[in-house]
Amino acid sequence: MNLSLRASKPSIWLVFLLALAFVLPFQGTRPLWGTDEGRYSAVAVEMLDSGNWLVPHRHPEHEHLSKPPMTYWSLAASMEAFGRNTWALRLPGALAFALTIAGVFSIGRRLLPERPWWPPLVASGTMMLFLAANVISTDALLCAFETLGMAGYVLAWRGEDERIARRGAWLLGLGFGLAFLTKGPPGLVPLIPGLWFWARNRREFRASPFTWVTLVIWAPLALGWFLAIVWNHPERLHYFLGYETYGRIFTKAADRHPQWYGWIVAYGPVALVGALPWTLVLAWNRWRRGSEPRVVDESTRQAERFLLLWLLLPLAVFCMSRSRLVLYVLPLLVPFALWAALRLRDWRPGALGKGLIGAWFVLLLAIKAGMPLVHSKAIVGKNSYLLSQAIGSQVPAPVREVVFVDETALYGIRVYLDIPVLRVDYGQTAKPDVDMTLAQALAQHRRQRLWMVHERTADKFQRQVQTSGGTARQVLTYRHYVGFMVEPAAAASPPAQPGSGQLTPVPASPQ
Repeated sequence: MNLSLRASKPSIWLVFLLALAFVLPFQGTRPLWGTDEGRYSAVAVEMLDSGNWLVPHRHPEHEHLSKPPMTYWSLAASMEAFGRNTWALRLPGALAFALTIAGVFSIGRRLLPERPWWPPLVASGTMMLFLAANVISTDALLCAFETLGMAGYVLAWRGEDERIARRGAWLLGLGFGLAFLTKGPPGLVPLIPGLWFWARNRREFRASPFTWVTLVIWAPLALGWFLAIVWNHPERLHYFLGYETYGRIFTKAADRHPQWYGWIVAYGPVALVGALPWTLVLAWNRWRRGSEPRVVDESTRQAERFLLLWLLLPLAVFCMSRSRLVLYVLPLLVPFALWAALRLRDWRPGALGKGLIGAWFVLLLAIKAGMPLVHSKAIVGKNSYLLSQAIGSQVPAPVREVVFVDETALYGIRVYLDIPVLRVDYGQTAKPDVDMTLAQALAQHRRQRLWMVHERTADKFQRQVQTSGGTARQVLTYRHYVGFMVEPAAAASPPAQPGSGQLTPVPASPQ
């Protein structure tokens, strides 16, 4: 075995373990916020309860195919091992962060061999990379798998020898296969600059990163689940290619900052805050050097060009897309951190600089520790745990299903109360996260449903219930929500109810 390869093994594992030790504190102290964290978690709970790990469901009767299943699998596996709690739900994000930092180390030791620990230190201290590991979403896993794939790409480019470099092809296939299984086509965006750079500099690669081995590893991982879904239900192909691909890229169907200036609103905070502190350090270092020329060798200059391509070309793609959210560009902080490390390769902080860096890492932990204490109205109103507490303490009757009417559903209730969550709208809608209309839901005549309505539309809801022949009784108030229990028309013969049939439990601690 090559001596350099033997030497790298304990180092990369040490980087992984140090990154994991840094990200794990306070990882499970924050309850589920917003609709996305609750929805991902609810789908994972449905997998465990139903035993169906192939077709994701956000409700026992309603599929959820907006994302491939890798994130749901990781959440379900973690809950199976460590219990149904927020620590288990956030563990995959912590592992993804550690894998990302290990991938940065692998890339950095080949682009900056004289300071191999510097790039992972920069990446670990990048604010958004660290804090995103505490968010239940697809993006932390996507970031880790894309970094793994690009680590294979750089291995093929600058591996220690040709034999080692050839391993880059299968590592690239593995990383981008898992990335595709996590988020579909967006997981392949870094291959755009990768193909461009390889086509222009292929003579400098020790081995080709794109071989039949890459395809053999990538194809089953990336396409296996999609083919299994479409094989049984061919109509789902139109959904995958239509709404989830074409619709999100070229239309405003997803309603995520689709305006011409939406890219500024979505991605501006990443440049201003998410990339701290290194944007400030780079600016300070440039000011300190003044007009002094920066002398670098051709190898470093070429590495910087590659990293800028990796950063800017995908960013252009995300800006042109009509669906934009802040975390979409999370993986681009990896090439930014590597580029910043190269630009600061000659910077040797003194005692003050080292103290400030140490203080920054402590501040990141303090921010994470303080997140559960946030009590702004916007966050509290979207806190699934607090709403579950209100349901458990205010609703006297047993609840077997919670229905959100024309409101963003807080699916975290599924985790805290083990009660299915449904979303309905007053009228017809093409939104894939709306299960049916209110009229259709009322026509089911199911008892022991808790209907969550915005206070502005409470009268409208009661009128529609009366029209259906039922009676609405207010049982709960929480922030802008009003909760009703509906007694269907007496003549109706209610079908079997979803859920366990137990009384509404009081939610356990968010930890």
